[in-house]
This record gives sequence, structure tokens and C-alpha cells, in this order.
Amino acid sequence: MIVLGHRGYSAKYLENTLEAFLKAIEAGADGIELDVRSSKDGKIVVFHDEDLRRLFNIDVKIRDATVEDLKRLTGGKVITLDEVYSHISDDKIINVEIKERSVARSVLELSKDRKNVIFSSFDLDLLDEQFKGTKYGYLVDDKNYGTVEFFLERVERERPYSLHLPYQLFEMNEAVELVKKFRDMGIKVFVWTLNDPVFFQEIKDHIDGVITDEVEIFVKLR
Repeated sequence: MIVLGHRGYSAKYLENTLEAFLKAIEAGADGIELDVRSSKDGKIVVFHDEDLRRLFNIDVKIRDATVEDLKRLTGGKVITLDEVYSHISDDKIINVEIKERSVARSVLELSKDRKNVIFSSFDLDLLDEQFKGTKYGYLVDDKNYGTVEFFLERVERERPYSLHLPYQLFEMNEAVELVKKFRDMGIKVFVWTLNDPVFFQEIKDHIDGVITDEVEIFVKLR
């Protein structure tokens, strides 16, 4: 069972920071999940939201500030994808979620020497168009997959490396059968963002990995 720290060890440390990523690895995670978008100066910044309001109470959009500005405003908490790669060894998995189409080519270029990167996005067309030949995973919510029949056909046709499914999917009666079809194709199934160990025990035989805030709990369960 693969355990990835959701935005690092975000149950205990500020999400998408170097501290959160290193603490996830230190706690035994197989890797981390993170989000990327572009700064004003075209750098690939690791940040989930489009602005600093939720985490830092600062009304500044990531795309309107340079990396230098972002570091100054956040006390150095905001980091770039380059910095993550320089601190996390390549034997660890890094799941890079693409938040903006515009960063795709830059992310691919920055990641070309890494062996253990999984790219993911809710923009499934972007993945199929620009990430062929890489390990990429469809990030699925309740809006972006169309019908079950259409999604199944798409997966059979495009063969992504993995599917990143909301854990709530397993509350549906047909979920286990559907996931089995995907896994029988050789496609990895990850669930997000699962923090409930009881629910994990119910579904663990049907998945390949979990993306969680609660790294230590799930490392022990693994």
C-alpha cells in the first residue's frame, strides 16, 4: 500500500511547505502530493490556492507576485518545485497536481530527470494531450468525468498510469466492481483525501494507495 502525504504531512504542518514534505518522508510516507501553479515571473510555485488569503491572510494572487515577493510575504514558506526536487530524493514518489494549464510544459521540463513523478490534474484533456509517455493520473471529482460509461471508455482508450479518486466514491454500491475493472487493466488506484482509518480498512483491498493528511496513522496501517 502506497502512502502519500497530502500536501505533505498537512495534519501537523503547514501544507505545501518544505517542512511538511520532509516531515511526511521522515514519518515513513512513500512520497508526497503537492500542487503547482505559476508566479508572476514564470516560476513553478508549490501552492494549492490561487491566492495567499486562506493560509496567510494576505490578499495577493500567486500569479501577481514574483517568487521573491511570495517568499518575503510568507516568511519563506512558499517554495518552488525546483526546491522540492532538490530536497526530496528520487526514490520517493512526488505526485504533482497541475492547477493551471499554462504550467504544463515547464513542469515537464523541470521533471524530466525524475523517475518517480506522477502528474495529476482535474483537467483530463490536458493530461491526455501533453503528458503522454509519462506517469499521469486522472484526478476525479463529481464534475469532470462525465458518465460512468464515457469515463470507462476513456480510461480503456487512453490508459493513464493511475486514477486518483475521492474516497467517497466507495460509498456507491457499484464502486468496487468499477475499480476492479480499472485495476484489471493495470491502472493504479489512489484515493484522496482519506484520513479515516476505519474506512481505510473497509476499502484497502480495492486500492493501491492513499493520499492522506494523517501520514503517521496510515504508515502504521500499511
